[in-house]
Amino acid sequence: MPLADPILIESTSSRDLTGPDLPLPQGSGASQPKAVARLGGPVATVHRAVAALGRTASRYSRWAVRSATVLREGDLPPGPVIAVSWHGMIMVGLGVHAESRFRPCSAFVTPGLPGVAMRGWLSANRIKSVPLPRDGDGNASGGLKQMARSLRDGEMVAIALDGPRGPSHRPRPGALWLARLSGAPLVVVASVAGPSLCMPRWDKQVVPLPGAHIAIVYGEPFYVDKHAEIDESLCLRVASELDKAERRAREILQAARP
Repeated sequence: MPLADPILIESTSSRDLTGPDLPLPQGSGASQPKAVARLGGPVATVHRAVAALGRTASRYSRWAVRSATVLREGDLPPGPVIAVSWHGMIMVGLGVHAESRFRPCSAFVTPGLPGVAMRGWLSANRIKSVPLPRDGDGNASGGLKQMARSLRDGEMVAIALDGPRGPSHRPRPGALWLARLSGAPLVVVASVAGPSLCMPRWDKQVVPLPGAHIAIVYGEPFYVDKHAEIDESLCLRVASELDKAERRAREILQAARP
């Protein structure tokens, strides 16, 4: 699964990326007020506050992308696709996606308050959220089937290769299971930014500063045969390609910044 040959590196800072506001998708955080209302009392208040924090973070990320110079190499193919990144860079990639090349998209969210915040962030970027179960409580098959339905509808899904809880840069098989189940192509997407901040959390989440350069590198589409064994070697192969894409993105970023 080689990386794409250098096809296009473009700057988007001089263009209006905002586009028209679109309605929130079904299944997104737009439906959350009803669910929160059922909780009642202080819990509902906390959930609303955390969701509002996620939406505020989304507004910042979109503003930061608008002020950035975005450099791309390669692109996602048309039609259904599974975009795979490390967890720490996925919000940069989705922020650029929401601003410049929006297409219907779904992403997993974890339970608890972190998931509430992420759902608020996703809904403000018009991205559908697909809930995951708690660790040790059920399995993710329902979420994978929901993602597969989105792919059958021709949509894009975004998945962190190292999962929703880490450890960082340790690949997990969920994206590969989905690729085998759906037959959709998997594409590694590496997004780096500078100047930026790294959040003090397990994934070192990247937050671009205003006026940053953002470099995004897309790999070649990769298909998983429906009879393929999803084992450690296949996970590590995809992780290796994502690491290559990240190194290339850092080269582009270094060459572009003064």
